[in-house]
Amino acid sequence: MVYHVQSMKNRNNIYLGMFLLGMTGVLIGVVLESVTASLVAGALGMIIGGFVGWLGGRRYLIIICIGAVVGAALGYQAGDKDILIMAAGSGAAISGFIANFAEMFRKKTK
Repeated sequence: MVYHVQSMKNRNNIYLGMFLLGMTGVLIGVVLESVTASLVAGALGMIIGGFVGWLGGRRYLIIICIGAVVGAALGYQAGDKDILIMAAGSGAAISGFIANFAEMFRKKTK
């Protein structure tokens, strides 16, 4: 029973990662106004998101998405599509670094 619960939690992490990073890839294609880029980026995002979810990175994925949204909101104020893309990517990258350091710190305090 305990194994089944752990397996279900891991499976939910995989689906969450696939959804979040796959949707991010699709939205990149939408911003670039390219169906091909949308499909390719969405597929790659699903693969990478599934792998990160399989590793158990639910909190990590959510923090990255929050960083991308904050970066996109700040970039949107500039009014230029290119700045929006760079700001969203930068926000996701910076929040990824912060999430990584937070995870390393959290594991050492236990």
